[in-house]
Amino acid sequence: MIFKTIFFRIFTIAFFLVLFHTHCIGKNISRNAEISLLTCSPGDELYSQFGHSAIRIKDAENNLDLVFGYGTFDFNTPNFYPKFARGKLDYMLSYTSFKHFKNEYIYEKRGIVEQKLNLDSIERQDLFSALLKNYQIENRYYRYDFLFDNCSTRIRDIVQANVKGEIVFNTIVSEPKSFWNLLDPFMEKSRWIFLGIHLALGIPCDIEATPYQYMFLPDNLMQAFEKATIHSNSTVKPLVKSNQIILKPAINFQKTTWYKRPAFLFGIVAIIGFFLSLFYLKKEKNFFIFDFFLFGICGLVGWLIIFLWFFTDHQATGPNWNIIWAFPLHFPIIFALLKKKSHLFVYYYLLLHSILLLMVLLFWKIIPQSFPNDILPIVALLLVRSLYIIKKLRTHF
Repeated sequence: MIFKTIFFRIFTIAFFLVLFHTHCIGKNISRNAEISLLTCSPGDELYSQFGHSAIRIKDAENNLDLVFGYGTFDFNTPNFYPKFARGKLDYMLSYTSFKHFKNEYIYEKRGIVEQKLNLDSIERQDLFSALLKNYQIENRYYRYDFLFDNCSTRIRDIVQANVKGEIVFNTIVSEPKSFWNLLDPFMEKSRWIFLGIHLALGIPCDIEATPYQYMFLPDNLMQAFEKATIHSNSTVKPLVKSNQIILKPAINFQKTTWYKRPAFLFGIVAIIGFFLSLFYLKKEKNFFIFDFFLFGICGLVGWLIIFLWFFTDHQATGPNWNIIWAFPLHFPIIFALLKKKSHLFVYYYLLLHSILLLMVLLFWKIIPQSFPNDILPIVALLLVRSLYIIKKLRTHF
């Protein structure tokens, strides 16, 4: 059974490679062929939160209608998940028929906008040949980077490289924008995704992006192409000659209900922690079990930040100053609370950490890295519980 499955996969792959070779490799497209930028609207899955970009090659004379995209990866890659987590997973250029591509987006209820590029026949042939060269096995893989090298930036670059003149992007920016300013609108519908990405990514996202860098997002690439012009031999022409909506998005995005938002839930936890601290402050019982979970979870978040910052190839995950409140040593410290011999160390550790937390809260708005407001109740609770433990330990001394 296994042998049959493997044979079927090999046969299928070989069939499509031969088919692709027959129709494309070494064959010129006709003078009437069209090349378009396809911009796909966001989906409701994490990987599709920011949309997608692709290139369509349509040549009726050669019965060719293909879509090339740089945003795919192989789930069968050895050690897929460790490579993905460490930023070492290679993405690749792939292709499919336009019919299949469209049906996939119909199924996902996502929209597609097509912009036909205003290229002459030589430029269209050059771009098609460049895509074929990129698709060769030794060229199709590349090291994906969320901000600087992805499915949108690759299309921008390959189009630029195969236009005879110079593409001038006439992007007008009303005010400076950081990468966070560009990303946040796409994450507003899910505050948990918003929070998770804000905790995982660091200071690089607070850097002011240039209009050219805006194009790492598919929607911004589409807008930039719409306003761009090609300057060649004293002539100027628009990069896009026409556009059309192929599919309208049909997803009914549901925003996170207010009582399910992290800010509300964390606020409830913070209130409970505050009243527990007041209730047990004068009592003999310590109730450190609450801190076991609070500091333990925050410590684990800190270790995740350390991993993403120092042990991955992701450019946007460090420096990450969320580590100030989600300090990795919180995790072993919770075990030290259970041992009386370690109380002196815990006392001075939390005393120092309380000072840092107080500074974070006082300078929340001017810290170089923008922290998500959703975690404000947790940071305040960490300060309250740190002071509570310090008071309790001091009483023991």
